[in-house]
Amino acid sequence: MTLYRSLWNKGCLILLSLVLSLTAFIGSPSNTASAAVADDFQASVMGPLAKINDWGAFKKQLQTLKSNGVYAITTDVWWGHVESAGDNQFDWSYYKTYADAVKEVGLKWVPIISTHKCGGNVGDDCNIPLPSWLSSKGSADEMQFKDESGFANNEALSPLWSGTGKQYDELYASFAQTFASYKSIIPKIYLSGGPSGELRYPSYYPAAGWSYPARGKFQAYTETAKNAFRTAMNEKYGSMDKINAAWGTKLSSLSQINPPTDGDGFYTNGGYNSTYGKDFLSWYQSVLEKHLGVIGAAAHKNFDPVFGVRIGAKISGLHWQMNNPAMPHSTEQAGGYYDYNRLIEKFKDADLDLTFTALEMNDSGTAPNYSLPSTLVDTVSSIANAKGVRLNGENALPTGGSGFQKIEEKITKFGYHGFTLLRLNNLVNNDGSPTGEMSGFKQYIVNKAKPGDNGGGTGNKVTIYYKKGFNSPYIHYRPAGGSWTAAPGVKMQDAEISGYAKITVDIGSASQLEAAFNDGNNSWDSNNTKNYSFSTGTSTYTPGNSGNAGTITSGGPSGTNPGDGGGTTNKVTVYYKKGFNSPYIHYRPAGGSWTAAPGVKMQDAEISGYAKITVDIGPASQLEAAFNDGNNSWDSNNTKNYLFSTGTSTYTPGSNGAAGTIRTGAPSGSILSVGTSTYTTNLNEVVGPIQTVELSGASLNVGTSTYVPNSNGVEVTIQTEAPSLL
Repeated sequence: MTLYRSLWNKGCLILLSLVLSLTAFIGSPSNTASAAVADDFQASVMGPLAKINDWGAFKKQLQTLKSNGVYAITTDVWWGHVESAGDNQFDWSYYKTYADAVKEVGLKWVPIISTHKCGGNVGDDCNIPLPSWLSSKGSADEMQFKDESGFANNEALSPLWSGTGKQYDELYASFAQTFASYKSIIPKIYLSGGPSGELRYPSYYPAAGWSYPARGKFQAYTETAKNAFRTAMNEKYGSMDKINAAWGTKLSSLSQINPPTDGDGFYTNGGYNSTYGKDFLSWYQSVLEKHLGVIGAAAHKNFDPVFGVRIGAKISGLHWQMNNPAMPHSTEQAGGYYDYNRLIEKFKDADLDLTFTALEMNDSGTAPNYSLPSTLVDTVSSIANAKGVRLNGENALPTGGSGFQKIEEKITKFGYHGFTLLRLNNLVNNDGSPTGEMSGFKQYIVNKAKPGDNGGGTGNKVTIYYKKGFNSPYIHYRPAGGSWTAAPGVKMQDAEISGYAKITVDIGSASQLEAAFNDGNNSWDSNNTKNYSFSTGTSTYTPGNSGNAGTITSGGPSGTNPGDGGGTTNKVTVYYKKGFNSPYIHYRPAGGSWTAAPGVKMQDAEISGYAKITVDIGPASQLEAAFNDGNNSWDSNNTKNYLFSTGTSTYTPGSNGAAGTIRTGAPSGSILSVGTSTYTTNLNEVVGPIQTVELSGASLNVGTSTYVPNSNGVEVTIQTEAPSLL
């Protein structure tokens, strides 16, 4: 027995040493993954709520932000200010002065189209009501909210008013027209979805008697809201008999259907968990979902053709009463949040970024607050990540110190694309000097951003289409004056256009990308040791024949510049928002021959979360198509297929098997051609890599220019106009 025990112990020691050796060789799995923000992450600061009176002092504050690495100033653009004089009587002069100040300092400007009232909420230091003339457009019952106790709230227009969409559409259109000339400083636009700029009901409002940590009150007690609830239930069930059967009631008419008459009792008596309760809460949230769809569609319609940037909206961090055993999640539900999965899916469907709050806060979870903000941030962020919805964050209350560390934890854990600190005066004093919180903000948040302008493809990115000379091309590059990639460089991926490879490179603060091409096996095209220089925007490189160097032409191949919303008259570009992870497109020019099923595998687009293809449809006017996963799972619009007109379109799959939507233009935020340039050369092929010799004799500015070396690569000419594109 002693011998066996000795052998057993030795065996265990040998096994243990093998495990330790393997662990040392492979590494601990928990240490192999490192959390990080998104590649285009940027830190912004929210401007003051009140109007600026001293522009000189304001510019000093902005300069301090700029010198400390802040990317943008975010500003409420108050509807009640710009359209106060009357319907469609806009005065944007104040905000043009504001934008001019931001532009002068060199920051970006992120406007929030604030269609809510300023004043009456936590942190408000201004009083800007909605335009007074709105009252003539509809009844108070239609346009306002009313809570359980009968308090009427006019913080924002009720989404149940039929005129809400029209008013917002007019406002968005006027903003786009007025600020088109400022698009170079606008990397993103936010939409106000309700009170405090958040997609929610005004459930917690001090003027209505609310104080923290009360749950808040439902806002479904106007006759308009009651009738909407009744109509929705009748549509769902089809008859009173079926409603009664589902709810266990004996109602005789639709008029007897009402929202909860006792909000507290709805929870303490378990009504929230009944079929009636679930139906009410689901309908209550659906009103917000529809509203998000309305404002999102109006925003894309008006902003995409002008700005081409990401558009976002905000969900409120309603973190109290979450784990109250008697009223679980009652605060969230009073605000309109019943099913976060469904709500965030609507952000995806509407192609909107999601901003969430309270990133700086910690859980407590005990009575009377039952506050779990950190848990809530994790829940919402995880769902958004799973659905591919881009995340941006904010703090709920003034913060600093350990609050910044908490924010860092969240933005890196879930790959946030941006963070906006509330507000300017937390970081910069009135005289322009930084407060004591600036260093922490820089350390934990600002420094997470990559150098340069990552605001949606505006001015610091180079996209290159490479017409295949090498079958598997590599690009060896550096931002002009910066560090080179390790030879042979980066293998270029196949583009969405047959016969081309493609890459997009963020060049930070540089104005050009210096590059040479090779086959990954020491066969080089490096412009006779001078390399090639590409300006920001989109360019197409075509290798020369018989060993001669090639040409650089502005835009995508043959004038099909992605995101131009038009393209040539016989080509269709489709961006596919990924429902299938590896989508195929089965298509034909309308009336023509189909591709062999499952069709053509779509390549990843230059925009994260999208695939893309460009198809020449010859004399046809439309492309007929259906999508699939390559394994017999189809999205074919219920066998009717989808029709795409010439130009560029974005397709977003529907939810739960529903048909998808097609929107003209590329996904918002995808401006890919900022400057235009053409480079033509006729040099003999040389061997590289060449890392130390820069392109000499010419400088290509961002804008429009043409660089033409002669056949010996010595003399150059520079034109000031862009050549015509096919």
